[in-house]
Amino acid sequence: MNLPWKTRIALWWDRPRKDTFANPNLSLRKEKYPFSNLLILLPKKPEHSRAARMFIQSLQNAMGPQGRIQVRYIAKRLNLEYVDATINDRLIAYSDEHINRWGLPEQSFLEIIFVSKPEVVIDLNLDFDPVSATIVQKSGAPMRIGFYNEENEKYFNILIERNENEYLEESYKKIQQLLGLA
Repeated sequence: MNLPWKTRIALWWDRPRKDTFANPNLSLRKEKYPFSNLLILLPKKPEHSRAARMFIQSLQNAMGPQGRIQVRYIAKRLNLEYVDATINDRLIAYSDEHINRWGLPEQSFLEIIFVSKPEVVIDLNLDFDPVSATIVQKSGAPMRIGFYNEENEKYFNILIERNENEYLEESYKKIQQLLGLA
């Protein structure tokens, strides 16, 4: 992990404590949609954007036209050319002006994101990202899904282990299954 020392120190200072995340009450429910507010952090690497776009389209197809689930997306402004235009009305874009000197999101940006509290947060970044990790931590969502790496263990309560031989789309399918949408 090639993070600047100041970002490492800021992450350590603002690290999740063991008592920060109480055991969430996750359970299977009879309702069609067990959650109503979903926040998805889009990948920073452009090479992962195609698979993420396919995941978003399949997620929208699985949820159907009823619109009972509020889905919002967060992407880096530099990657907007890789984002599907159909989600622009629910997209929150950020740039370096939203990042503080420590390399973490500004409080004002977090307030924009958390106008409504998400019940599920999904990080589509395969590698650890301090901005995404901070957003996940500050969300307080009972279900925080991300991909496995040692750093992500501190921020997520559901980690998807991904084999190098496996297509990224298969990992995204596992996320849909966890959400009960596959």
